[in-house]
Amino acid sequence: FSIAVAMIFLLPIFLTSCASGPEPIQVGKEACSYCKMTVSDARFGGEIITTKGKVLKFDDMHCLTSFLKENNLTKNNIKAMYAANFCGNHDLIKADENLLLYKSDLLHSPMNGNIAAFDNRDSLAAVMTKFEGGMPLNWDELIK
Repeated sequence: FSIAVAMIFLLPIFLTSCASGPEPIQVGKEACSYCKMTVSDARFGGEIITTKGKVLKFDDMHCLTSFLKENNLTKNNIKAMYAANFCGNHDLIKADENLLLYKSDLLHSPMNGNIAAFDNRDSLAAVMTKFEGGMPLNWDELIK
């Protein structure tokens, strides 16, 4: 009986530890996995989920790409990568499904990566008119 009761209480813990999607980034409460600064702006965050299930959170795409390079993470080590949607409620967008605005001098992200992610072309185009000088970029170009 006690083993069955223990299993009932432990099963939810095991199931939640194997989450397949991104975890929301808690602005003002969580630290960036690269620079260790508190995540301060929901518009620029990012996330890596490793194949071992570890969730790494970042305050800026510069931190995410630097972490990838310095830790030699390859596609074999990464289950998924995400970037915060610059517009709307800043949900995390799967890396290979987002559009990026790169290096506009008027777009200021926490660690000066100045990269914003978008879930659709209309949002990207609207922000590009406001933050002139940036260029569109895809995820593969960013992480090279």
